[in-house]
Amino acid sequence: MIRTQAQIHKDIAAFINENGIMNLATQSSTKPWVCTVYYGVDENLNLYIVTDPNSIHGRNVAHNSKVAFNIFDSHQKITKPKQGLQGWGTIQMVKGVVAIVKALKLWHKQNPGIEKAITLKEVKKIADTKVYIITPKYFKYFHQTLYTPEEYGIWER
Repeated sequence: MIRTQAQIHKDIAAFINENGIMNLATQSSTKPWVCTVYYGVDENLNLYIVTDPNSIHGRNVAHNSKVAFNIFDSHQKITKPKQGLQGWGTIQMVKGVVAIVKALKLWHKQNPGIEKAITLKEVKKIADTKVYIITPKYFKYFHQTLYTPEEYGIWER
């Protein structure tokens, strides 16, 4: 059964909300880099991360806003139906108090238990903690119980 774009969007949103960790790939002028980050998500499937702008990936995105990412459940058994999400888009630092507060609420919702440690005050004060938004341009969602082997849930902006 072919799923509509609205169904695929809903499938992807449900999967993203069920998880909370992603691999993020960045590129410097000479080499690629991959890291693992916690994320939050909004209703438009924008992803929010909290990270150090002086990290390798933080320095990379300051010069190249194009990123790739994947999200999956690492507890999946090789003998069971697989599901995961791959995508690419752009990333930028979130600016402004209202936008940072919104992003932190989404991030904390996905990653409960650290609300007192990562706050607006800390983000504004500490140089090694900043909030970024990833605006996905493309998702490729594979879910072996929803889609046939030849089919993926492709969603593009």
